[in-house]
Amino acid sequence: MLNIILLIICLVIFGSGVIYIFRKVYDDLKRERIIKNFVAYSTVLDYHLERAYELVHKDKILIYSLEATTLPDKEFNEYSKVFLRLAQKIMGPSLLKEFEFFYGDYDTLVFNMIEYFNTKYENDEIRKNSLSALMEDDNKEEPQ
Repeated sequence: MLNIILLIICLVIFGSGVIYIFRKVYDDLKRERIIKNFVAYSTVLDYHLERAYELVHKDKILIYSLEATTLPDKEFNEYSKVFLRLAQKIMGPSLLKEFEFFYGDYDTLVFNMIEYFNTKYENDEIRKNSLSALMEDDNKEEPQ
């Protein structure tokens, strides 16, 4: 009886080791595939983030852009969270897991997604054009 228990314990340890090695090899091959296809992964991620940003911009930020004003901090934080949730919904669970692996973990992925939102907001062309048009109008109205 003791021999059977020891045999089962050895098989469990050996099986765990084999599973660990196969998982490690699988992850290494997957990481290599991602590195080889980095441009394609980046393009797919950019596409999904751009779609999410366009929806949030159109629904939440456009009015501020047209008025050439910046978002208050409270709204900015809220809209960045809305952007993050929307981007994740657009990606879907399987693609989200793929990008988690791509970046190493969920927190790094979220950081990069929020950084994308911040950069897009800072480079908002509509707001810049509205602000420059507003400045030109102010300059024309001043008596000379």
